[in-house]
Amino acid sequence: MSKVKCSYLGDLKCEAKHYQSGTLIKTDAPLDHCGKGESFSPTDLLATSLGSCLLTIMAIKARSNGWELENIYLDIEKIMTKNKERKIERLKIDIHIPESLSEEKIEFIQKAAKDCPVIRNLSDSTNLQIRWHRKKN
Repeated sequence: MSKVKCSYLGDLKCEAKHYQSGTLIKTDAPLDHCGKGESFSPTDLLATSLGSCLLTIMAIKARSNGWELENIYLDIEKIMTKNKERKIERLKIDIHIPESLSEEKIEFIQKAAKDCPVIRNLSDSTNLQIRWHRKKN
């Protein structure tokens, strides 16, 4: 079980405190929705949650298979709807994997990524575009 306290700080800013660790995250409304964009927006955190979940699940599965996942990162672009119903329309995810990773391990982590709990909890109306890229070490 995990518990978080969210507090409104004023001026469209919030703070979330992770009770177990004491870690704080601050948010601000985005520039295109009345805020100053001085921090992550709540929907940025959803995209961030997806990215960190993908990497974590791949690393857990790799470790349980006897190897460590290293030198991997991803970029996420969040595209919001243009109508008055504010929601995430699309998340474009570019996963950059080391050139040295074998085809077998690439297939393994691609399969592992499908076990991401955040993906399982996103609405089918959110368009996910995941692309895999080999990068030089």
